[in-house]
Amino acid sequence: MHAAVLTEPGSPPAPGPHPDPEPGPGRTVVRVTAAPVVPLDLLCASGTSYFGRPAVPYVPGVQGVGVVESSATVPVGSRVFLATSAGMAPGDGSLAERCAVPDADVVPVDADLPDAALAALGLSGVAAWMALTWRGRLRAGERVLVLGAGG
Repeated sequence: MHAAVLTEPGSPPAPGPHPDPEPGPGRTVVRVTAAPVVPLDLLCASGTSYFGRPAVPYVPGVQGVGVVESSATVPVGSRVFLATSAGMAPGDGSLAERCAVPDADVVPVDADLPDAALAALGLSGVAAWMALTWRGRLRAGERVLVLGAGG
């Protein structure tokens, strides 16, 4: 597969071939359709993060959106948001054609948004969406008033 591969912390990743992710117990393989570059990606790739210098080569990308190719917990073909620990722990992230992530780090999504927009919302957007729809049971046509928001 092709990916953005970081070979030296502090240098930009370069597009190139990279081994396909290994499916395994407790892991979901996702075909990535959109992945943002977030501040945590830059921090980890710099080699100066509080997580320490990452093992290289690795594929950055701590968030992404895609379609499930294999999973024991999510139906194949499901559209999902995903989170990875790329750069914080050994393993590859979402700046690739495919990635394998722990089942618990995959969130099925049925929102009517383009993949790039959903990826741009990031974990903060997914957390708010889950709180409103799953926990708050917000339904179509209902509204939420946010009186204050910060940090």
